Amino acid sequence: MKKTFMLIAAAILTLASCGNPIKGNDNGSEPRDTDFMLDGPGSVYEPTPEEVGENAIESVQEVYEAVREAYSSENWQEKSSELDKKYCSKDWNTTLNAVIEKDKDLVEEIGFFDADYWVMGQDFDEKNLHATDFVLEKLLLDDTPWRAVVTLKLQNYGTKPVRVDLVMEDGVWKVDDLTDLSYDLDWKKSMKEYLEE
Repeated sequence: MKKTFMLIAAAILTLASCGNPIKGNDNGSEPRDTDFMLDGPGSVYEPTPEEVGENAIESVQEVYEAVREAYSSENWQEKSSELDKKYCSKDWNTTLNAVIEKDKDLVEEIGFFDADYWVMGQDFDEKNLHATDFVLEKLLLDDTPWRAVVTLKLQNYGTKPVRVDLVMEDGVWKVDDLTDLSYDLDWKKSMKEYLEE
């Protein structure tokens, strides 16, 4: 009887100590950073809106650090197209590729891209190109997929205010549109209008 009681007590203690590691650690504290999984609605660990917003800002900061690195390299044109593939949404890339295909038919005309959407201009300052003042302007978690808007100041021969529209794809924030707020130039909208011409 005593042996049976000890086995039951050991089983209860073992079960009580087994918690869900995604929800928190075994002392009931908040989830660890390594437990954070931004998988969107229905994920094992549902992040707070604050965490999702912080992650959106961090994602845009990562993008613009990659932009700075790409445009300070000798093969910046190749690296620029890699930025699209790595950091942009499926819809952005589909639209972009359609514009590139349309431009292939042009013989004497310049085509759609007379400026660069990553640097918001025709030229760029490879030594001083960088982004600052990242602000989360909008976070839409009721939509599927999730969406967010982050603004920033792009330093490239002066300060250019930029809006970055994000969409959640496969648990990762992707750039879905870029807007030069100085001229209200919405790049994705402009590309789609160009394709309809």
